[in-house]
Amino acid sequence: MKKPDVYLLHAYSARNSGDGLLVKLSLRAIRDAGFTQLITVVCLDPASFVGYLDDPCVRLISLWQFVVGTLTHASRRRGAVFFGVGGGYLRAGTWKEGCKTLVAHGLQIVCSSLWRPCARIYLPQSVGPFRMTPGRVLKWLVRRHVDTIFLRDDKSMGELRHRHAVRMGDLVVLEISKHPHASRRAPSDSSMSDARRKVHFVFRDLSDKSYSDAYIAKLRRLIELSPDASFALQSAGRGNSDDVFYQRVFGVKSAPALRDVMRSDDAVVVSVRLHGSLESVLCRVPSIHIAYERKGLAAYRDLGLSEYAFHAESFDPDVVAAAIEKLRSDTAPSGERWPRLRWIAIRNC
Repeated sequence: MKKPDVYLLHAYSARNSGDGLLVKLSLRAIRDAGFTQLITVVCLDPASFVGYLDDPCVRLISLWQFVVGTLTHASRRRGAVFFGVGGGYLRAGTWKEGCKTLVAHGLQIVCSSLWRPCARIYLPQSVGPFRMTPGRVLKWLVRRHVDTIFLRDDKSMGELRHRHAVRMGDLVVLEISKHPHASRRAPSDSSMSDARRKVHFVFRDLSDKSYSDAYIAKLRRLIELSPDASFALQSAGRGNSDDVFYQRVFGVKSAPALRDVMRSDDAVVVSVRLHGSLESVLCRVPSIHIAYERKGLAAYRDLGLSEYAFHAESFDPDVVAAAIEKLRSDTAPSGERWPRLRWIAIRNC
């Protein structure tokens, strides 16, 4: 019997290291489920994934190539299995955001629905809000055309009310859970005289939030309280570039990539981007998360690290600075005392 075509939908761009990591982990989950054939990855930025993915048996195509291919081949009734990348892209908080989501992601759901027979399985997501007409359309598409969806926070479960929704941790949380006691190497003798960990900030622009001005004022205060901290870059390009935000707001002209910081330093990462924090924890680097969406607080709660998660709207810079000081003064090798993880009942798909 011929194997079905396998697609991984909703890949964004590897220029955002968190989104790139989610694509890698999504591919790994598909392989672990027993799919050994070629996987076609539908990307908004295919070029960024060239040479990035560690799975050699993939084909990268753009959204428009997928649309054309669907119109060409779907009527042939070839079997297909569609997976959705884990993440938080199915949202419509404003009219503009909803319209962009319908074009970039709703169109992929519509195209997958034209294939017969097929199965559509979405890896751990945060979905919503579903506001105004675009949001209602998006919600209908997900409820109508996604067979099974794994959701990584309780609010998503309540908003979507999908008949086959399963509560599950973020893909990076699941990856961390595989090695909860792994540790990084101890600091070298040459670094023992400077035992305090270095602090790196990963901030992002929240100008679309009503509390944006207060948020920036709090970040400035946090910088004042950690004067020896530096910036790191988790996302660049495609209108979502942290370095542009750093230069415009803080006058920082350049910053190293977060992945390089995690490789070279015994560090503490303070990240507004969820996967800036989760990537750090995955590498056994202590990380404080300043969340601006439900997914961040849920992920840290799943890890048992709620004391290191704060909300971008209401966080107290002095309290965050105290948490930073607690972590950076801990001279034990990362992983021996960080993180102390507990796990919710997490099921593998």
